[in-house]
Amino acid sequence: MKRTWRFWPALWVCKLTGWVLRKLGKNGTTLPGVIANRIDPQIIAHLAMGNYPDGIMIITGTNGKTTTANLLANILRQAGKRFSCNEAGANLLTGITGAMAQSTRWTGRSAAQMALWEVDEATVPRLCELVKPALAVVTNFFRDQLDRYGELDTTVRLVREALPEDTRCILNADDPLVAQFGWQRAATVYFGVERLPESREISDEVRESRFCPLCGATLDYAWFQYGQLGNFTCAGCGFHRPQPHWQAQEVQRRQERMVFQVNGLELSLALQGTYNLYNGLAAYSAAKTLHIPDEAIRTGLSEFVPRAGRMESFAFPEGLLTLALVKNPAGCNQVIRTIVQAAQRREICLLIAINDQAADGRDISWLWDVDFEWLQEIAGQIRTIVCAGLRAEDMALRLKYAGIGMDKIRIEPALEIAVRTLRQSWGNGAHGYALPTYTALHPLRAILAAQSLSLAKNSAALRAQPAGREENI
Repeated sequence: MKRTWRFWPALWVCKLTGWVLRKLGKNGTTLPGVIANRIDPQIIAHLAMGNYPDGIMIITGTNGKTTTANLLANILRQAGKRFSCNEAGANLLTGITGAMAQSTRWTGRSAAQMALWEVDEATVPRLCELVKPALAVVTNFFRDQLDRYGELDTTVRLVREALPEDTRCILNADDPLVAQFGWQRAATVYFGVERLPESREISDEVRESRFCPLCGATLDYAWFQYGQLGNFTCAGCGFHRPQPHWQAQEVQRRQERMVFQVNGLELSLALQGTYNLYNGLAAYSAAKTLHIPDEAIRTGLSEFVPRAGRMESFAFPEGLLTLALVKNPAGCNQVIRTIVQAAQRREICLLIAINDQAADGRDISWLWDVDFEWLQEIAGQIRTIVCAGLRAEDMALRLKYAGIGMDKIRIEPALEIAVRTLRQSWGNGAHGYALPTYTALHPLRAILAAQSLSLAKNSAALRAQPAGREENI
Protein backbone atom coordinates (compact mmCIF):
# COMPACT_ATOMS: atom_id res chain seq x y z
CA MET A 1 0.00 0.00 0.00
CA LYS A 2 1.18 3.51 -0.84
CA ARG A 3 0.06 6.80 0.55
CA THR A 4 -2.38 8.50 -1.79
CA TRP A 5 -2.90 12.20 -2.37
CA ARG A 6 -5.72 12.08 0.21
CA PHE A 7 -3.24 11.40 2.99
CA TRP A 8 -1.57 14.80 3.01
CA PRO A 9 -4.67 17.03 3.33
CA ALA A 10 -6.10 14.55 5.86
CA LEU A 11 -2.94 14.74 8.00
CA TRP A 12 -2.54 18.50 7.77
CA VAL A 13 -6.21 19.28 8.48
CA CYS A 14 -6.16 16.78 11.36
CA LYS A 15 -3.08 18.37 12.92
CA LEU A 16 -4.34 21.92 12.42
CA THR A 17 -7.78 21.13 13.88
CA GLY A 18 -6.16 19.42 16.87
CA TRP A 19 -3.88 22.39 17.45
CA VAL A 20 -6.82 24.82 17.43
CA LEU A 21 -8.85 22.66 19.81
CA ARG A 22 -5.97 22.33 22.26
CA LYS A 23 -5.55 26.12 22.20
CA LEU A 24 -9.21 26.27 23.21
CA GLY A 25 -8.56 23.89 26.12
CA LYS A 26 -9.98 20.75 24.48
CA ASN A 27 -8.35 17.31 24.10
CA GLY A 28 -8.18 17.72 20.35
CA THR A 29 -8.36 14.01 19.40
CA THR A 30 -11.81 12.81 18.31
CA LEU A 31 -13.00 15.66 16.06
CA PRO A 32 -9.69 15.90 14.14
CA GLY A 33 -9.88 12.14 13.65
CA VAL A 34 -13.43 12.35 12.34
CA ILE A 35 -12.40 14.92 9.73
CA ALA A 36 -9.23 13.03 8.76
CA ASN A 37 -11.06 9.73 8.25
CA ARG A 38 -13.60 11.40 5.99
CA ILE A 39 -10.82 12.79 3.82
CA ASP A 40 -8.76 9.57 3.85
CA PRO A 41 -10.50 6.39 5.12
CA GLN A 42 -7.11 4.63 5.11
CA ILE A 43 -5.32 7.30 7.13
CA ILE A 44 -4.47 5.00 10.06
CA ALA A 45 -2.70 2.58 7.72
CA HIS A 46 -1.00 5.49 5.97
CA LEU A 47 0.12 7.08 9.26
CA ALA A 48 1.60 3.75 10.40
CA MET A 49 3.62 3.24 7.21
CA GLY A 50 7.34 3.42 7.97
CA ASN A 51 6.63 4.60 11.53
CA TYR A 52 6.75 2.93 14.97
CA PRO A 53 9.93 0.85 14.64
CA ASP A 54 9.26 -0.69 18.08
CA GLY A 55 5.81 -1.84 17.00
CA ILE A 56 2.16 -1.22 17.81
CA MET A 57 0.51 -2.42 21.03
CA ILE A 58 -3.24 -2.44 21.61
CA ILE A 59 -5.18 -2.89 24.86
CA THR A 60 -8.77 -4.10 24.64
CA GLY A 61 -11.46 -5.77 26.75
CA THR A 62 -14.60 -4.67 28.58
CA ASN A 63 -13.22 -3.19 31.80
CA GLY A 64 -9.83 -1.72 32.63
CA LYS A 65 -8.64 -0.62 29.18
CA THR A 66 -8.10 3.02 30.07
CA THR A 67 -6.42 2.38 33.42
CA THR A 68 -4.16 -0.35 32.01
CA ALA A 69 -3.14 1.81 29.05
CA ASN A 70 -2.40 4.81 31.26
CA LEU A 71 -0.43 2.70 33.74
CA LEU A 72 1.66 1.30 30.90
CA ALA A 73 2.12 4.77 29.43
CA ASN A 74 3.49 5.96 32.77
CA ILE A 75 5.94 3.03 32.79
CA LEU A 76 7.09 3.79 29.25
CA ARG A 77 7.71 7.41 30.19
CA GLN A 78 9.85 6.28 33.10
CA ALA A 79 11.81 4.12 30.67
CA GLY A 80 12.39 7.09 28.34
CA LYS A 81 10.32 5.70 25.46
CA ARG A 82 8.74 7.94 22.82
CA PHE A 83 5.28 6.66 21.97
CA SER A 84 1.91 7.57 20.51
CA CYS A 85 -0.98 7.00 22.93
CA ASN A 86 -4.67 7.88 23.17
CA GLU A 87 -4.47 8.54 26.91
CA ALA A 88 -7.62 10.67 26.82
CA GLY A 89 -9.56 7.42 26.33
CA ALA A 90 -10.84 8.14 22.79
CA ASN A 91 -10.67 4.49 21.74
CA LEU A 92 -12.53 4.43 18.42
CA LEU A 93 -10.80 4.82 15.05
CA THR A 94 -11.34 8.58 15.17
CA GLY A 95 -9.65 8.96 18.56
CA ILE A 96 -6.76 6.71 17.53
CA THR A 97 -6.30 8.77 14.37
CA GLY A 98 -6.17 11.99 16.40
CA ALA A 99 -3.58 10.52 18.78
CA MET A 100 -1.45 9.31 15.87
CA ALA A 101 -1.59 12.69 14.17
CA GLN A 102 -0.45 14.48 17.35
CA SER A 103 2.80 12.49 17.36
CA THR A 104 3.28 12.73 13.59
CA ARG A 105 5.25 15.58 12.03
CA TRP A 106 3.90 17.63 9.13
CA THR A 107 6.22 15.61 6.89
CA GLY A 108 4.38 12.38 7.73
CA ARG A 109 7.17 10.98 9.90
CA SER A 110 6.28 9.99 13.46
CA ALA A 111 8.18 11.34 16.44
CA ALA A 112 7.27 8.15 18.34
CA GLN A 113 9.15 4.86 18.52
CA MET A 114 6.05 2.83 19.22
CA ALA A 115 2.28 3.09 19.49
CA LEU A 116 0.17 2.23 22.55
CA TRP A 117 -3.56 2.35 21.93
CA GLU A 118 -6.59 1.57 24.04
CA VAL A 119 -9.07 0.06 21.58
CA ASP A 120 -12.83 -0.41 21.91
CA GLU A 121 -13.71 -4.09 21.44
CA ALA A 122 -16.00 -3.43 18.49
CA THR A 123 -13.23 -1.39 16.83
CA VAL A 124 -10.58 -4.15 16.98
CA PRO A 125 -11.65 -5.89 13.71
CA ARG A 126 -11.49 -2.73 11.62
CA LEU A 127 -8.24 -1.57 13.22
CA CYS A 128 -6.58 -4.92 12.52
CA GLU A 129 -7.55 -4.55 8.87
CA LEU A 130 -5.54 -1.32 8.76
CA VAL A 131 -2.51 -2.19 10.91
CA LYS A 132 -0.94 -5.31 12.41
CA PRO A 133 -0.38 -5.02 16.18
CA ALA A 134 2.82 -6.59 17.47
CA LEU A 135 1.29 -7.02 20.94
CA ALA A 136 -2.30 -7.18 22.20
CA VAL A 137 -3.37 -7.06 25.86
CA VAL A 138 -6.86 -8.45 26.56
CA THR A 139 -8.18 -7.57 30.03
CA ASN A 140 -11.58 -9.30 30.43
CA PHE A 141 -15.00 -9.68 28.83
CA PHE A 142 -18.32 -8.75 30.44
CA ARG A 143 -21.73 -7.73 29.17
CA ASP A 144 -21.67 -4.04 28.34
CA GLN A 145 -24.17 -1.88 26.40
CA LEU A 146 -26.00 -4.77 24.73
CA ASP A 147 -27.90 -2.29 22.58
CA ARG A 148 -24.58 -1.35 20.97
CA TYR A 149 -22.36 -4.43 21.18
CA GLY A 150 -24.97 -7.19 20.94
CA GLU A 151 -24.45 -10.51 22.68
CA LEU A 152 -21.12 -10.98 24.45
CA ASP A 153 -20.32 -14.18 22.54
CA THR A 154 -20.37 -12.16 19.32
CA THR A 155 -17.98 -9.54 20.72
CA VAL A 156 -15.55 -12.19 21.97
CA ARG A 157 -15.60 -14.01 18.64
CA LEU A 158 -15.02 -10.83 16.64
CA VAL A 159 -12.00 -9.83 18.75
CA ARG A 160 -10.55 -13.37 18.73
CA GLU A 161 -10.85 -13.74 14.97
CA ALA A 162 -9.56 -10.23 14.26
CA LEU A 163 -6.22 -10.55 16.05
CA PRO A 164 -3.55 -11.68 13.53
CA GLU A 165 -1.96 -15.06 14.20
CA ASP A 166 1.49 -13.53 14.65
CA THR A 167 0.29 -10.88 17.12
CA ARG A 168 1.66 -11.78 20.54
CA CYS A 169 -1.19 -11.83 23.04
CA ILE A 170 -0.96 -10.89 26.74
CA LEU A 171 -4.02 -12.51 28.27
CA ASN A 172 -5.87 -12.62 31.59
CA ALA A 173 -5.42 -16.26 32.63
CA ASP A 174 -8.25 -15.98 35.20
CA ASP A 175 -10.99 -15.14 32.65
CA PRO A 176 -11.93 -18.19 30.55
CA LEU A 177 -13.36 -15.95 27.82
CA VAL A 178 -9.93 -14.34 27.46
CA ALA A 179 -7.74 -17.36 28.19
CA GLN A 180 -9.29 -19.26 25.28
CA PHE A 181 -7.53 -16.87 22.88
CA GLY A 182 -4.19 -18.49 23.64
CA TRP A 183 -5.32 -22.13 23.72
CA GLN A 184 -4.05 -22.77 20.18
CA ARG A 185 -1.94 -19.65 19.72
CA ALA A 186 1.84 -19.66 20.00
CA ALA A 187 3.89 -17.09 21.97
CA THR A 188 1.10 -16.20 24.41
CA VAL A 189 1.78 -14.51 27.78
CA TYR A 190 -0.64 -14.94 30.70
CA PHE A 191 -1.13 -12.90 33.86
CA GLY A 192 -3.24 -13.78 36.89
CA VAL A 193 -3.83 -13.24 40.60
CA GLU A 194 -3.28 -15.92 43.23
CA ARG A 195 -6.10 -16.92 45.54
CA LEU A 196 -6.90 -14.06 47.91
CA PRO A 197 -8.44 -14.20 51.40
CA GLU A 198 -11.75 -12.96 49.99
CA SER A 199 -11.75 -15.37 47.03
CA ARG A 200 -14.80 -17.61 47.23
CA GLU A 201 -15.48 -21.23 46.35
CA ILE A 202 -19.08 -20.39 45.46
CA SER A 203 -20.09 -17.18 43.69
CA ASP A 204 -23.49 -15.49 43.55
CA GLU A 205 -22.21 -12.67 41.32
CA VAL A 206 -23.18 -12.14 37.69
CA ARG A 207 -20.70 -14.10 35.55
CA GLU A 208 -20.48 -14.45 31.82
CA SER A 209 -18.92 -17.88 31.46
CA ARG A 210 -20.62 -20.78 33.21
CA PHE A 211 -19.77 -22.99 30.26
CA CYS A 212 -16.52 -23.86 28.53
CA PRO A 213 -15.95 -21.56 25.52
CA LEU A 214 -14.32 -24.47 23.66
CA CYS A 215 -16.70 -27.41 24.16
CA GLY A 216 -19.74 -26.05 26.00
CA ALA A 217 -19.43 -28.24 29.10
CA THR A 218 -19.99 -26.70 32.54
CA LEU A 219 -16.87 -25.13 34.02
CA ASP A 220 -15.78 -26.18 37.51
CA TYR A 221 -14.16 -23.57 39.78
CA ALA A 222 -11.76 -24.14 42.66
CA TRP A 223 -12.31 -20.48 43.59
CA PHE A 224 -13.64 -17.20 42.20
CA GLN A 225 -12.08 -13.73 42.30
CA TYR A 226 -15.08 -11.87 40.85
CA GLY A 227 -17.51 -12.49 38.01
CA GLN A 228 -16.19 -15.45 36.04
CA LEU A 229 -12.57 -14.72 36.97
CA GLY A 230 -10.95 -17.47 38.99
CA ASN A 231 -9.38 -20.91 38.88
CA PHE A 232 -11.48 -22.84 36.34
CA THR A 233 -11.35 -26.29 34.77
CA CYS A 234 -13.43 -28.02 32.10
CA ALA A 235 -13.94 -31.74 32.68
CA GLY A 236 -15.20 -32.09 29.11
CA CYS A 237 -12.17 -31.05 27.06
CA GLY A 238 -9.47 -30.27 29.61
CA PHE A 239 -9.53 -26.50 29.09
CA HIS A 240 -8.29 -24.90 32.31
CA ARG A 241 -6.78 -21.77 33.83
CA PRO A 242 -3.31 -21.51 32.27
CA GLN A 243 -0.37 -21.15 34.60
CA PRO A 244 0.34 -17.38 34.63
CA HIS A 245 3.77 -16.20 33.54
CA TRP A 246 3.24 -13.24 35.87
CA GLN A 247 1.16 -13.75 39.02
CA ALA A 248 0.32 -11.24 41.76
CA GLN A 249 1.11 -12.65 45.19
CA GLU A 250 1.11 -11.48 48.82
CA VAL A 251 -1.44 -8.78 48.07
CA GLN A 252 -1.97 -6.22 50.83
CA ARG A 253 -3.79 -2.93 51.27
CA ARG A 254 -1.76 -0.20 52.92
CA GLN A 255 -3.61 3.07 53.45
CA GLU A 256 -5.13 3.90 50.04
CA ARG A 257 -2.60 1.77 48.12
CA MET A 258 -2.31 -1.86 47.06
CA VAL A 259 1.03 -3.60 47.48
CA PHE A 260 1.82 -6.93 45.84
CA GLN A 261 4.70 -9.02 44.60
CA VAL A 262 5.44 -10.55 41.21
CA ASN A 263 8.39 -12.93 41.04
CA GLY A 264 9.85 -11.37 44.19
CA LEU A 265 9.53 -7.76 42.96
CA GLU A 266 7.39 -5.61 45.28
CA LEU A 267 5.03 -3.26 43.45
CA SER A 268 2.67 -0.56 44.70
CA LEU A 269 -0.44 1.03 43.20
CA ALA A 270 -2.36 4.12 44.35
CA LEU A 271 -5.57 2.34 43.33
CA GLN A 272 -8.23 0.39 45.17
CA GLY A 273 -10.09 -2.81 44.34
CA THR A 274 -9.18 -6.25 43.03
CA TYR A 275 -10.11 -5.20 39.48
CA ASN A 276 -7.40 -2.51 39.61
CA LEU A 277 -4.94 -5.14 40.80
CA TYR A 278 -5.57 -6.90 37.48
CA ASN A 279 -5.04 -3.62 35.62
CA GLY A 280 -1.70 -3.06 37.32
CA LEU A 281 -0.67 -6.65 36.65
CA ALA A 282 -1.64 -6.37 32.98
CA ALA A 283 0.50 -3.23 32.62
CA TYR A 284 3.39 -4.97 34.41
CA SER A 285 3.13 -8.01 32.12
CA ALA A 286 3.12 -5.84 29.00
CA ALA A 287 6.13 -3.90 30.26
CA LYS A 288 8.07 -7.10 30.99
CA THR A 289 7.22 -8.39 27.52
CA LEU A 290 8.70 -5.15 26.15
CA HIS A 291 11.83 -5.75 28.27
CA ILE A 292 11.34 -2.59 30.34
CA PRO A 293 13.70 -2.52 33.39
CA ASP A 294 12.16 -3.43 36.76
CA GLU A 295 12.95 -0.05 38.30
CA ALA A 296 11.07 1.81 35.57
CA ILE A 297 8.11 -0.53 36.07
CA ARG A 298 8.14 -0.10 39.85
CA THR A 299 8.33 3.70 39.60
CA GLY A 300 5.78 3.93 36.80
CA LEU A 301 3.21 1.96 38.78
CA SER A 302 3.96 3.59 42.13
CA GLU A 303 3.82 7.18 40.87
CA PHE A 304 0.74 6.73 38.70
CA VAL A 305 -1.99 9.22 39.58
CA PRO A 306 -5.54 8.03 38.78
CA ARG A 307 -7.46 10.36 36.51
CA ALA A 308 -10.40 10.58 34.13
CA GLY A 309 -12.76 9.16 36.74
CA ARG A 310 -10.95 5.87 37.32
CA MET A 311 -10.76 5.96 41.16
CA GLU A 312 -9.63 9.59 40.89
CA SER A 313 -9.39 11.47 44.19
CA PHE A 314 -10.56 15.01 45.01
CA ALA A 315 -9.86 16.79 48.29
CA PHE A 316 -12.68 18.80 49.87
CA PRO A 317 -12.75 20.60 53.21
CA GLU A 318 -15.05 17.82 54.39
CA GLY A 319 -12.62 15.07 53.32
CA LEU A 320 -11.66 13.02 50.27
CA LEU A 321 -13.97 12.03 47.43
CA THR A 322 -13.26 9.23 44.96
CA LEU A 323 -14.69 9.44 41.43
CA ALA A 324 -15.24 6.06 39.74
CA LEU A 325 -16.85 5.46 36.35
CA VAL A 326 -19.52 2.72 36.33
CA LYS A 327 -20.87 1.27 33.09
CA ASN A 328 -21.83 -2.40 33.50
CA PRO A 329 -22.74 -4.90 36.26
CA ALA A 330 -19.30 -6.47 36.71
CA GLY A 331 -17.41 -3.18 36.94
CA CYS A 332 -20.03 -1.57 39.17
CA ASN A 333 -20.00 -4.61 41.47
CA GLN A 334 -16.26 -4.21 41.98
CA VAL A 335 -16.63 -0.53 42.84
CA ILE A 336 -19.42 -1.39 45.31
CA ARG A 337 -17.26 -4.11 46.87
CA THR A 338 -14.37 -1.63 47.24
CA ILE A 339 -16.70 0.85 48.94
CA VAL A 340 -17.97 -1.83 51.32
CA GLN A 341 -14.39 -2.74 52.27
CA ALA A 342 -13.50 0.93 52.84
CA ALA A 343 -16.59 1.48 55.00
CA GLN A 344 -15.19 -0.96 57.58
CA ARG A 345 -12.87 1.91 58.57
CA ARG A 346 -14.96 5.05 58.07
CA GLU A 347 -18.42 6.40 57.26
CA ILE A 348 -19.25 7.07 53.62
CA CYS A 349 -21.55 9.18 51.49
CA LEU A 350 -22.43 8.33 47.88
CA LEU A 351 -23.49 10.14 44.73
CA ILE A 352 -24.67 7.89 41.87
CA ALA A 353 -25.31 9.64 38.53
CA ILE A 354 -27.05 7.51 35.90
CA ASN A 355 -27.64 8.70 32.34
CA ASP A 356 -29.11 6.77 29.41
CA GLN A 357 -27.66 8.59 26.42
CA ALA A 358 -26.12 6.74 23.47
CA ALA A 359 -22.63 6.48 25.00
CA ASP A 360 -24.10 5.11 28.25
CA GLY A 361 -26.38 2.58 26.61
CA ARG A 362 -30.08 3.37 26.31
CA ASP A 363 -31.06 0.28 28.27
CA ILE A 364 -30.39 0.77 31.99
CA SER A 365 -31.79 -2.58 33.07
CA TRP A 366 -28.18 -3.53 33.92
CA LEU A 367 -28.71 -1.71 37.22
CA TRP A 368 -30.79 -4.67 38.37
CA ASP A 369 -27.82 -7.00 37.81
CA VAL A 370 -25.61 -4.93 40.14
CA ASP A 371 -25.44 -6.24 43.72
CA PHE A 372 -26.45 -3.02 45.46
CA GLU A 373 -27.72 -5.35 48.20
CA TRP A 374 -24.10 -5.49 49.42
CA LEU A 375 -24.62 -1.95 50.74
CA GLN A 376 -26.90 -3.40 53.41
CA GLU A 377 -23.73 -4.76 55.08
CA ILE A 378 -22.63 -1.18 55.80
CA ALA A 379 -26.03 0.49 56.22
CA GLY A 380 -24.94 1.96 59.53
CA GLN A 381 -21.89 3.54 57.90
CA ILE A 382 -23.81 5.24 55.07
CA ARG A 383 -24.75 8.85 55.75
CA THR A 384 -26.57 9.49 52.48
CA ILE A 385 -26.89 8.33 48.87
CA VAL A 386 -27.70 11.06 46.35
CA CYS A 387 -29.22 9.80 43.08
CA ALA A 388 -28.53 12.10 40.12
CA GLY A 389 -28.61 12.17 36.34
CA LEU A 390 -31.34 11.60 33.77
CA ARG A 391 -32.39 8.36 35.45
CA ALA A 392 -32.05 9.45 39.07
CA GLU A 393 -35.51 8.12 39.97
CA ASP A 394 -34.71 4.69 38.48
CA MET A 395 -31.54 4.54 40.56
CA ALA A 396 -33.44 5.46 43.72
CA LEU A 397 -36.00 2.73 42.99
CA ARG A 398 -33.21 0.17 42.53
CA LEU A 399 -31.71 1.15 45.91
CA LYS A 400 -35.11 0.87 47.58
CA TYR A 401 -35.49 -2.69 46.29
CA ALA A 402 -31.92 -3.39 47.48
CA GLY A 403 -33.11 -2.71 51.03
CA ILE A 404 -31.62 0.77 51.49
CA GLY A 405 -33.79 2.93 53.74
CA MET A 406 -35.55 5.79 51.98
CA ASP A 407 -34.37 8.12 54.77
CA LYS A 408 -30.86 7.77 53.32
CA ILE A 409 -31.81 8.29 49.65
CA ARG A 410 -32.00 11.75 48.05
CA ILE A 411 -33.07 12.41 44.44
CA GLU A 412 -31.40 15.42 42.76
CA PRO A 413 -31.18 14.96 38.94
CA ALA A 414 -29.08 18.12 38.39
CA LEU A 415 -25.41 17.31 39.00
CA GLU A 416 -24.45 20.61 40.61
CA ILE A 417 -27.33 20.44 43.06
CA ALA A 418 -26.52 16.78 43.72
CA VAL A 419 -22.93 17.66 44.67
CA ARG A 420 -24.18 20.44 46.94
CA THR A 421 -26.62 18.01 48.61
CA LEU A 422 -23.84 15.48 49.09
CA ARG A 423 -21.56 18.02 50.74
CA GLN A 424 -24.33 19.23 53.08
CA SER A 425 -24.71 15.74 54.53
CA TRP A 426 -21.02 14.85 54.41
CA GLY A 427 -19.46 15.85 57.70
CA ASN A 428 -15.89 15.37 58.85
CA GLY A 429 -14.39 11.89 58.86
CA ALA A 430 -16.52 10.40 56.08
CA HIS A 431 -15.23 9.39 52.63
CA GLY A 432 -17.19 10.49 49.58
CA TYR A 433 -17.75 8.43 46.44
CA ALA A 434 -19.21 9.60 43.13
CA LEU A 435 -20.24 6.91 40.62
CA PRO A 436 -21.26 8.34 37.21
CA THR A 437 -21.95 6.70 33.86
CA TYR A 438 -20.08 7.89 30.75
CA THR A 439 -21.97 11.04 29.80
CA ALA A 440 -22.26 12.16 33.43
CA LEU A 441 -18.54 11.59 34.08
CA HIS A 442 -16.94 14.68 32.57
CA PRO A 443 -19.64 17.20 33.64
CA LEU A 444 -19.49 15.80 37.18
CA ARG A 445 -15.70 15.80 37.15
CA ALA A 446 -15.69 19.47 36.12
CA ILE A 447 -17.98 20.36 39.03
CA LEU A 448 -15.83 18.41 41.50
CA ALA A 449 -12.62 19.98 40.18
CA ALA A 450 -14.09 23.48 40.46
CA GLN A 451 -15.26 22.96 44.05
CA SER A 452 -12.38 20.88 45.40
CA LEU A 453 -9.13 22.18 46.84
CA SER A 454 -6.29 23.16 44.52
CA LEU A 455 -4.14 20.41 43.01
CA ALA A 456 -1.27 21.16 45.40
CA LYS A 457 -3.57 21.05 48.42
CA ASN A 458 -5.23 17.96 46.94
CA SER A 459 -1.91 16.11 46.85
CA ALA A 460 -1.01 17.29 50.35
CA ALA A 461 -4.37 16.10 51.65
CA LEU A 462 -3.80 12.69 50.11
CA ARG A 463 -0.38 12.40 51.75
CA ALA A 464 -1.74 13.53 55.11
CA GLN A 465 -4.31 10.74 55.38
CA PRO A 466 -3.81 8.50 58.45
CA ALA A 467 -2.06 5.24 57.68
CA GLY A 468 -4.78 3.09 59.19
CA ARG A 469 -4.26 -0.62 59.55
CA GLU A 470 -2.64 -2.90 57.02
CA GLU A 471 -4.78 -5.76 55.78
CA ASN A 472 -4.77 -8.50 53.21
CA ILE A 473 -7.24 -8.29 50.37
